[in-house]
Amino acid sequence: MLQLLAGLALAAAPAPAPCAGQAQCMQASAAQLFALADQLYSQGDKAGAAQLLEALTHDIHPELRAEARFRLAAVREAMGDLDGAVTALRELLAEQPNANRARLELARILGKMGRGSEAEAELGRAEKLGLPPEVEQNARRLSATLATPKRRGLTLELTTGPDSNMNRSTGSAFIDTIIAPFELDADARRQAGEGYSGSVRAYSRDRLGKISILSQAAVRADLYSKGRFNDVQASVDSGPQFTAGKLSARPAVVYERRWFGNRRYSTGLGGQLDGSLTVSRQTQVSVSASEVRQRISPNPGQDGWRTFVGADLLHAFGSGTLARVSLRYGRLDARDRPESLRQRGGGLLVARQLQPLTVFGEIDYTRTNGVAPIFLFGKTRHDQRWDFTGGVILNRATIGGFSPLMRLTHSDSSANIALFEYRRTRFDFGVTRSF
Repeated sequence: MLQLLAGLALAAAPAPAPCAGQAQCMQASAAQLFALADQLYSQGDKAGAAQLLEALTHDIHPELRAEARFRLAAVREAMGDLDGAVTALRELLAEQPNANRARLELARILGKMGRGSEAEAELGRAEKLGLPPEVEQNARRLSATLATPKRRGLTLELTTGPDSNMNRSTGSAFIDTIIAPFELDADARRQAGEGYSGSVRAYSRDRLGKISILSQAAVRADLYSKGRFNDVQASVDSGPQFTAGKLSARPAVVYERRWFGNRRYSTGLGGQLDGSLTVSRQTQVSVSASEVRQRISPNPGQDGWRTFVGADLLHAFGSGTLARVSLRYGRLDARDRPESLRQRGGGLLVARQLQPLTVFGEIDYTRTNGVAPIFLFGKTRHDQRWDFTGGVILNRATIGGFSPLMRLTHSDSSANIALFEYRRTRFDFGVTRSF
């Protein structure tokens, strides 16, 4: 069997001619050793893969050591050595206590071993570290395989900051119509002000005989210095959750309400179907579809059925980076055909957990098309919007258990009808916490 030396990847200082005088000896980089370990594992040589990964845990670079220990834990678990897997993950967390992905894996394996109280403790520590709200639901789904998942959960976020366009409106004072140019009311034009936002997301798992019922509730309030632009949205959904191996599915009933300008704006009632497939320890695919009957109080012409279909691919790189790719399609079949819409979009989100903070960034694209001309403008609506988001969560600088959050968001909407063309920038500073 060939003798493999890590060379620069394993030595604290370079040694001259490490293979000198040794037959069948070769140098290899850390990347090559990782690749060889994967190859040995795929060929059924788990012990050989574990031996290489064990060597890599002594690398001088912390990130490579963490990656080696994370992979070593997976190989040891596959070999039936759960104690060894736990040891590898605990050594990883001793060096990188904010490696949330590794902590979730540790909790899952502890649960598998029947050490429920230890698993719950690790899961609680992972949740306290926090994740960007945009990936929290997916991260929760990834950790749903824990043998002792939490029955209740709650996430709070409170922020404030300047908003350059709190009513998401055009900056134009006049718009062209088939009749004549119309002057827009001040409230229909771009308005800047101070924004105050709060969101609450909660879930509960309950048993109904042998069936597990998952219920969720969410409330988001965007309040402004000019109260006529206040926007509050609430939704609840509940349904049975079924799991078979790596597959999970959940049909649910959905109810939603929205208030705008301190008045009821809309209600909706319908159903949704969520599903997920755990492809590997690092990758999960989630799909969601819903059909909701909406009623719009200020404009009954927009009453109708709203359809949504979406898919997410979530992948964890190493022990601290998460990426999510999203695709979605939506349609509104309104009572008045010119109010009907078709939407397509997608986005990419990346979050990186470092010991003192979590950094995240997202880019999102949405294209909206009408299905019939709007009489006043004599043409069918076509617009596209780009959204850019970046921010940080300070994991260590907690305030009463809450982690400080800073986020910058910019939206740019271009359209063939000026009414739907706008730009908006908002800076948020606040706190977030998961219970």
